[in-house]
Amino acid sequence: MRWGIAGLIVLCVAASVLPAMADTTVSGAGGQDQVDQLLGKYNLQPAIQKGGRGLANFFGGWLEIPLQIHRRYSTADTAGSFFTGAGHGVLRAIVRTAVGAYEAVTFFLPYPEHFAPILPTLEYFQKDTRREPLPLE
Repeated sequence: MRWGIAGLIVLCVAASVLPAMADTTVSGAGGQDQVDQLLGKYNLQPAIQKGGRGLANFFGGWLEIPLQIHRRYSTADTAGSFFTGAGHGVLRAIVRTAVGAYEAVTFFLPYPEHFAPILPTLEYFQKDTRREPLPLE
């Protein structure tokens, strides 16, 4: 009985809220929804990008390790180049994770100037450095 009343309350709230949301999501200004209007009105897009960039750096900082191993790999000195790349990767991963935490926490502040990125984007996330998969033979 208790779940029946709770379900009825949820249905009533949903029935009253959903039509109101459907009326306010699309406006007459070029078909933009309300979120796009607020982002444009208050210029929140750079702050949202900084927050997303910070989260990506925070959670993807460890990707520096295999990237640096790949960059420094040499067939002449396999073990040395592997450990050198791993060392550089660990240090860069620590820096990228720390910068990501800073950007994620301070995403609403315009520092550095005009929400500019502190570190360059990792090659994994850049569109121009992605390679196409090899075709199946």
